Amino acid sequence: MWIRRDHVCYIGPDLGVTMHQAAVAVLSIGLDGPLTLETSGHGELTARSAYVRARTSHRVIAPEGRIVLLFVEPSRTQTEFVAAAMRRFVGPNGLEHRREDELVDAGKDYAVDRLLSIATVATPDRDQRTARVAADIRADPCRAFRAGPAASELGLSPSHFLRLFAEETGTTFRRYQQWARLLHAAKGMLAGYDLTRCAVDAGFASLSHYTDTFRGTFGIAPSAALVKSSVRLHVDSPPPSAGGGRGAGD
Repeated sequence: MWIRRDHVCYIGPDLGVTMHQAAVAVLSIGLDGPLTLETSGHGELTARSAYVRARTSHRVIAPEGRIVLLFVEPSRTQTEFVAAAMRRFVGPNGLEHRREDELVDAGKDYAVDRLLSIATVATPDRDQRTARVAADIRADPCRAFRAGPAASELGLSPSHFLRLFAEETGTTFRRYQQWARLLHAAKGMLAGYDLTRCAVDAGFASLSHYTDTFRGTFGIAPSAALVKSSVRLHVDSPPPSAGGGRGAGD
């Protein structure tokens, strides 16, 4: 599992996830055969690659072997880049990436940077107002950011700010904060901290709060995904130091 500033990429065997709603969009690729995408609204869909938008209830199964899960950098431009590369849609779900064969080859080589490039994940141009808030959240994920003060600093009403933030990131203000905290907690795992410390240092109110958020985002408990499995973590920044606050933003 590769954890970047804004991306998470998993390459490996099917982890047996349950139905869940990721905070960000996810592109899935079957490395050894087709995937089965289960959705609450469109049943089971079969394809070699599938794109699911943020906050869409689903699960992906790789019955024939390994899978790539690419959790896409949260921004409107970024998600539109990936969505535009899908050949067809069933409801909100994209199937059959136009460069599917290249994605499979990159995944089999564990070439994450090439995989990201092929998926057309590039640094997007953003509304600088929301980009600044998003950057602040990533820099200090433990802090409880509130919509009212954030909107006031930008000279916007809270409703306008929340709508603009969702449009620009593809997810909600609260879900974006959850995503940043999950990444921060994973970095703590790499530093050798236990789950309880990782949860509190990342700003979760408790271990159960962290576990529920992780399971709701990835469809699997953090103990199963990060502790009991053979998943190896790769992080592109130094592990976090001790400290951090509590509370979830609105």
